[in-house]
This record gives sequence, structure tokens and C-alpha cells, in this order.
Amino acid sequence: MDTDLTFSSRRSPVVCLHGCVASNQPLASNVGLDILKHGGNAADAAVAIAAALAVTEPCSTGPGGDAFCLFYDANTGEIRGINGSGRSPRAQTLDFLKGRGYTAEAPPSPFDAVYVTVPGAPACWCDAIQLFGSHKLSLQEVLRGAVELAEVGFPVGEVAAHHWANWVAALRDAGKELGGDLLIDGHTPRCGQVFRNPALAQTLKELGERGKPAFYQGRVAQAIIDVINRNGGVMTLDDLSSHDSEVITPISTEFKGVRLWEPPPNSQGLAALLLLNILDSFPLKVEFGQIFWI
Repeated sequence: MDTDLTFSSRRSPVVCLHGCVASNQPLASNVGLDILKHGGNAADAAVAIAAALAVTEPCSTGPGGDAFCLFYDANTGEIRGINGSGRSPRAQTLDFLKGRGYTAEAPPSPFDAVYVTVPGAPACWCDAIQLFGSHKLSLQEVLRGAVELAEVGFPVGEVAAHHWANWVAALRDAGKELGGDLLIDGHTPRCGQVFRNPALAQTLKELGERGKPAFYQGRVAQAIIDVINRNGGVMTLDDLSSHDSEVITPISTEFKGVRLWEPPPNSQGLAALLLLNILDSFPLKVEFGQIFWI
């Protein structure tokens, strides 16, 4: 956490009988808990929380980003996964980047539109519900909590307000401007200030009603292409409409008697497993989720 953010929290571990959810935002966690109370399972709740976080912490990630999914089926013991990351535009080749004057030594600005890949999260949400969900709740019902947060508004948390302001400042320093939908009167919301995002509410509502085509075709897709192309990117409607998630076989390693699973590359899960394999060579004692040197 940033040293200039004066915020601390100490909580006891959550112990319960009938199921629990966890996220870094209480409002999003409440949305996931409501899904479980209405008969949904872990996959339903995870998608509901991801969508709610897209509303309450837009400075992190959301429908414009990527997602990975790991799902453990308690009935069969099977672990499956989804790679919900998107590809670069087809036209964005090495020759194209060289033609723009970019090299390994002189890359584009971190905020350049050429870094934008096809958003994979919405497709991953839809596929997670279809493949792993309880099928007791529709996608529309799963996304309803996030839609309500965006429509009615929510009080912005302290951590979110801090990072929100920092990223807007970084964008402006780079000569970029954040869309007005994520500002209040041209400014980032303060801690405790109620923020509404009706445009995102409409997008999530359409995603719930029509599934993947609502995002990767039509109004939303065209809006994505328009803003990317205005800023020098080369993504096309075909890049979006041809996107789909990939069902993957997770990879794993054993550490101190516990088997841990991760999505395979292109996720960074392999790095986490390699680090555990390295740590396994050291004299460590694992107790109550903490690691101690011996």
C-alpha cells in the first residue's frame, strides 16, 4: 500500500457455516453474499462481485479489462478454468509498431491506445455462469446488484478515492483525459461522496439481458472502437466480435502438503507456482496461513 495513504485495517478471520465471500470492497462483498442467499453458487457470486467491483473501483479493472477463472467442483473434485484475457488487434503487428517509430528502447507511452487489448472480462463472466454457475439465477439476476450500485450510487471508499485521484492525475500528466462518466463536475469523487455511473449501469444491464453479443457487437462495441481509434489505436469491430474465452486445464504444484492451482500462461500463475517451488527448498514452517523462517 502507498506510504502516503494513511489507512489501516485489522480484521478477524471470517468463520461461518453456510458460505462466505471475500473482496476488498464491502459493498461488492454484500452483492456476492446476496447471490448466495438467493440460491447462487460460488461462480455466480464471483461474477456478481467482479461486476460490483467494476462499479465501485473503476480505477482497478472492469468490463474493459481481462479476467481469469478457477472453479472447484465439490461434487466431482474436478478443477477447471477459463482464460478470459483478450488479444491485441490483428492489425497491430510488429511492422505497424515499427512504422510508428516504436522500438524496445523507445516504447509507446504507458497510456498509449496501442496497449489496449480486446476486453475479455465480460465474456469470461458470461462463460463462468454458463459453465460453472448454479443455473438457479440468470446472468441478469447475477448482475442486478452491480447495476443497482451504478444506477442508485454508492459512497466511495477511502482506498478507492485515493487511487482514483492518483490515476486521473497520472493520465493528465501524460496528456490524456479521463472520460466525464468517471468524474463529478470534472473531479474525482472524494471519500464518502456518492458516485453514480448510469452509462456503466446501462452496459451491465444490456450484458445481463443479451449476453456476450451486447458487449462485443452493436452499441458498446462501436463505442469501444471509436474511442480507441480516436486515440491512435487500430482495433476493429471484427477484433471484438471474434473474441471468445478459452476453457483451460489449470496447472498446480504441491507446497508443504497443500496442492495449489493456477491458470497456465498467459496468466502469471506459473510465476507463483515457481516461487513456491523455490521456497520449498528453504526451512520454512507454515502455520495458520503464515510463513515463518526456521
